[in-house]
Amino acid sequence: MRWVRSAVLLTTLAMTLVACGGSSGSGSKTNATTSKRPTTSAHLQILQPTPNEVTGPNVTVKVNLTGGTIVPANVTGPPKNGTEGHVHVSVDGKVVQMQYQAEQQIPPLAPGQHNLTAEFVATDHLPFANRSTVIAAVLFTVQADAPQTSAPAP
Repeated sequence: MRWVRSAVLLTTLAMTLVACGGSSGSGSKTNATTSKRPTTSAHLQILQPTPNEVTGPNVTVKVNLTGGTIVPANVTGPPKNGTEGHVHVSVDGKVVQMQYQAEQQIPPLAPGQHNLTAEFVATDHLPFANRSTVIAAVLFTVQADAPQTSAPAP
């Protein structure tokens, strides 16, 4: 069962990267734009929710970014370097929030299994050229009556 969840997670992550990567046709505007994107040495990790965690509908997303800085919403525009940006949070393939700090609550979720993806993007909200190091994903389950923390019930 664990390998099935891992396969689903990897497939979803691969589809996200392909879907956001643009056209592969030579000379396309998307390819030209992507090839001129800055790179980053940052790495992103999702700390909460944890893989296979059972949560309530109110979920707090906590990320750890090394080698970069999550900047406030008012810091926008052309990227100055590869160290500043924002975090885009998606649930089940749909962007639900732009995160400007390492910990933030997302809108309430319906019960069931969900795929949460977080991506560190440049200050212009576009991906870095080497986005594979700054995108992370986790599968977790929402139960309507689950506790709001990951601590075991007494």
